Amino acid sequence: MSKKIKYIIIFIVAVTITATAIILLLNYINKEHTINEVSTQIQPESNITETDNTLVIGIEKKEEKEEVKEEPKEETAKTPAQLTQEIYNINGPIGTLVIPKTGVNTQIYSSVIVEKMEEMPCFLYTTGGLNKTGTTLFVGHNRRNGTLFSENDKLSEGDEFYFTDYEGTEKKYTIYSKFITTDTDISFLNQQVDAPTIALSCCTDANDEHRIIILGRADP
Repeated sequence: MSKKIKYIIIFIVAVTITATAIILLLNYINKEHTINEVSTQIQPESNITETDNTLVIGIEKKEEKEEVKEEPKEETAKTPAQLTQEIYNINGPIGTLVIPKTGVNTQIYSSVIVEKMEEMPCFLYTTGGLNKTGTTLFVGHNRRNGTLFSENDKLSEGDEFYFTDYEGTEKKYTIYSKFITTDTDISFLNQQVDAPTIALSCCTDANDEHRIIILGRADP
């Protein structure tokens, strides 16, 4: 075999080896790229965050829900008419009135009924409720014989009387005002008061067209 042929064979082998090496290298590079690409696609998103140089791993901090407190519903204040009607609806005695100075110890009926007025004073109106802040009016006959409200004209400012309502609450009332007015005057019911107040009303000794009004105030 001539040297020329040997060189040609050596050159072909060298080219073949080199080409094979290049192909293998390209396949390897392509394979690594594919693996990295696939790895990147299937890798889960990291839950690692850095806050103030502290790693917080895999825990999502849930925002705390602010507790909303429901404000208690305020009860609508009842009107004098509603309070008065509630007492009318009792249809019976609503308490006991005691006036030591005149010796009165009597029940009070829940509304003005003719036959009941013959037996006891009666409830007529309230702006706040029994033994509650507001003015409550009791009316009674002046028999002019020492019974019922016959001796209310003998009461004076500073005298005391007691009222125990049907729920058992007793309050002491101190008289702070006494005056005579007409049977149509109810202005004293519209006066603002800051304590339980009871008005006692009866006819004067002179006639039935004027009234003696006694106003007593309890401790709030």
